[in-house]
Amino acid sequence: MQTYHFDEIVSNEGTVTLSGLPPLAKIAVVVIDPEPFDWQYEMEKWMQDIRKRHSFAKMTKEEILVKLHQTREEVYEEDYGYRHAN
Repeated sequence: MQTYHFDEIVSNEGTVTLSGLPPLAKIAVVVIDPEPFDWQYEMEKWMQDIRKRHSFAKMTKEEILVKLHQTREEVYEEDYGYRHAN
């Protein structure tokens, strides 16, 4: 079995012309008709999901700042702590 890939646009009349196929070839046609994508809706849905499950969502601003400071200290120690070992 040989597979050929064509990326063609359907004409205003609803037709597509393919060339370069062997004579008497049996073909299957798949039509991809994408739905319009609403990025704003998807982003809002994603943000709602994050607000439900992210640990910062239930913290105060002060608690978040403490956690970020702690994380920064841990990362610094992992990356540069060896310099101060001696």
